[in-house]
Amino acid sequence: MIKVGCVQPEIHDTKSECYEEIEVLFESFMSEHESCDIICLPERWVPLTADIKTVIQQERGEDYRFICNLAKKHNTSIISGAIWERRSDQVNPKITSYFIGHDGKEIGRQDKIHLYAYEREYFEPGNEVKIFSRETVSFAILICFDMAFFETPRIAVENGAQILFSPTQIREEGMTNWEIYLKARALENRVPVVGCNTLGHFFKRKFTGKSKIISFEEKHISPSKLHIIEAPENSNGGICAQIDLNISDKIRKLRFNEIIEKQKITVSTIPF
Repeated sequence: MIKVGCVQPEIHDTKSECYEEIEVLFESFMSEHESCDIICLPERWVPLTADIKTVIQQERGEDYRFICNLAKKHNTSIISGAIWERRSDQVNPKITSYFIGHDGKEIGRQDKIHLYAYEREYFEPGNEVKIFSRETVSFAILICFDMAFFETPRIAVENGAQILFSPTQIREEGMTNWEIYLKARALENRVPVVGCNTLGHFFKRKFTGKSKIISFEEKHISPSKLHIIEAPENSNGGICAQIDLNISDKIRKLRFNEIIEKQKITVSTIPF
């Protein structure tokens, strides 16, 4: 069993206001949901301006340190959302998500692999899927657009990930597609998915939150049945769920045994 959560803060005009909002939400969330193993933040939870370069931090900068202190204060592990940072050994910045342990120390980080729209102009994509593993659970962090391609979730699951965390930044117009992607990735891989979405306004676009924790009903093997918990829409808040990984491990083994290798399927063209 693993207890996971999403904390969905609203983005304000200043970084200090955003930090304060997250502090308040975490206080409330932790008082209501004790001993949550991992809490995920949205892809973006601090202000964004039209001049992208002004909001790119140095590696392990202010936002990183804020998350480390938050994890230590509340004795819980946190997935940092996505932080834009410039590294001394890279030409272009990275979009990265840190996994911080309950003691406030960094365990690892996952770079965004599939860059979206304007991100391609400023950032360098990652090329490696990290599997965060311990005795009781293994998981991957796939940042937003990484969930829109079936290969990245499948690679993660085939290499041991039992749950997929996805910090996202989906605006109002893309919510229908996003919800389909999350359900599809959960179903095709028989894996729980935690999608934590941005809430707020920037670039004249509206982000509505509605984060989700998707797992599987215990007594529904074939067909499997999704169990979905949703955070508020157009409002801040948090959600928490206890997930029995034995259920998804069982139905995933059954599904993967049914896979036919692509090399064994031929393709022919029939003119008309």
